[in-house]
Amino acid sequence: MRTFVAFLVMVQGAVCQQLKSDVESKIAALASTYGGAIGVYAKDLESGNTISVNADSLFPTASTIKLPILVTLFHKIENGSLNPDNVVTLTDSNKWGGSGVLQFFYTPQNLKLINAAVLMIVLSDNTATNLVIDSFANVHDEKLAAVNSLMDSLGLKHTRLLNKMMSWKTKKNTPESLRFGVGYSSPKEMSRLVELIAEHKILSPATCDEIIKILSEQQDNEMIPRFLPVDSAASGEAFIIAHKTGSVDESKIDVGLVICPQTKYVVSIFADKSKYPGEGIDNPTVMAVAHASRLIYDYFTHLRDGKN
Repeated sequence: MRTFVAFLVMVQGAVCQQLKSDVESKIAALASTYGGAIGVYAKDLESGNTISVNADSLFPTASTIKLPILVTLFHKIENGSLNPDNVVTLTDSNKWGGSGVLQFFYTPQNLKLINAAVLMIVLSDNTATNLVIDSFANVHDEKLAAVNSLMDSLGLKHTRLLNKMMSWKTKKNTPESLRFGVGYSSPKEMSRLVELIAEHKILSPATCDEIIKILSEQQDNEMIPRFLPVDSAASGEAFIIAHKTGSVDESKIDVGLVICPQTKYVVSIFADKSKYPGEGIDNPTVMAVAHASRLIYDYFTHLRDGKN
């Protein structure tokens, strides 16, 4: 009997490994749809199963770097060096272009620091992001170091903020800045950051839950959530997608936490060097990220449902 059980376990393991390999191959093949490179790392937080494609490679973060910035802000709030009710002042001189609404506000305008942080995530507001970064220190390099030193302390040594948003005057003439823009990370490190938040290992449980709540209210849902069956979840069943997107030129990225009725998992999908730059919702690179998200969801829920 023991031999038979051991045989069944071995067969089941082989089937699961083949399924994992098939999914990873399908995800890797998505890069051909936009002529670029793709990197993915996803982890089921209940089973420990993973999906990994170029997971340790470095990619531009675009606006997903705003997640480490948010974590840094809450870390400073918890240690007492910043107050979420501090007032930051919007003026014409500290407005920045790109995504967001603060650039269109009449000035001067006062708002709470925490509200700038919410705009940074929910609308990916670049002006709000720079207001948050400016609260970290008085000197530019020290502002960046506040984020990067915290990432170092978390073991995320390849996740870096390189500049403020849209701030060409402060952009450094380094290979990293020229290649990656405002920041860089790897799929594995960014997923690890989300995992630390989801498992309350980075800050207090209440603060981690607040971060997840803010991420769940993000308005850009064209990538990770796009093809997930959120509306099919039965009444009362959990289906939460807490994530942060990034989009610039030839890069489309989405990282976050998916909580669905069957399980919960972290996921980071980086699509880079696309031949189709642009911001359209049906851009081939955007679609590739969305299809990768569905492949990951199907894999994890398939395993949790006990199907082979």
